Amino acid sequence: MKFVPKPLVETADVSRGSHGWRAFARGCLWTALILGAGYILLGIAAGLLARTIPDPWEARAFAGAGHALVGDGAGAGEELRRVRAVFERLTAAGSLRDLPYRLVLIEMDAPNAVAIPGGTVGVTRGLLESVETEEGLAFVLAHELGHHQCRHSLERLGRGLLLSAALGLLFGGDGPSAVQSVVGLAESGHSRDQEREADDFGMRLVHRVYGPNGRFLEFFENMEKEQMSGAGRWSAFFASHPLTSERLRALRELEDALAHERPK
Repeated sequence: MKFVPKPLVETADVSRGSHGWRAFARGCLWTALILGAGYILLGIAAGLLARTIPDPWEARAFAGAGHALVGDGAGAGEELRRVRAVFERLTAAGSLRDLPYRLVLIEMDAPNAVAIPGGTVGVTRGLLESVETEEGLAFVLAHELGHHQCRHSLERLGRGLLLSAALGLLFGGDGPSAVQSVVGLAESGHSRDQEREADDFGMRLVHRVYGPNGRFLEFFENMEKEQMSGAGRWSAFFASHPLTSERLRALRELEDALAHERPK
């Protein structure tokens, strides 16, 4: 008997992937939704954890935090004493969390300040050289105290640890570059919200201590001038902070509102 093969006809074989893009799109969508929900839940968990840690626990846990950044203060003695006097005036004003607040010098040329968990505020040598007025220094320090008051430093630390752990479990490391980029953008947005909150607290604090005088925003005004001139000293400051022009506008509006609220 002679074998006669049947002619090939169209079958239900989908190996050519005629509908594969739909399945791929659905997979990407579900992955994005799951990762997004996980990111939001991790952020909520970090915030809850930061708000529930008692102040004495934070003080003990971070008693030595910032020591590696501290300079010897050589050549900045008088300037550092001036800043410490302003810092002590702000922390003595009350309404702050019960932390052992201290001021340290960071050996960096870039003008900046940072809140370190446990109550430490670090100021760079560049800041001491850039901000001349007491009121300008007061607002920078009050802003960093605002980060402590709102527990931003603890929350950032918690978010970083939880996100690193989650990425390690999912990808065995830091994750694909695309995932890192998306997480970085989301974290920058969250950081900008924290900066606005610290700005609000800082302006209210200096207004209560110094009263209205219009010299609090020296730091941001200098920063705006640097931005307009294209100077690079401030470049590291911009990614996680709101636009300087936006911050200046919001702070001036708040300052005007506080001046009108102040008893005559």
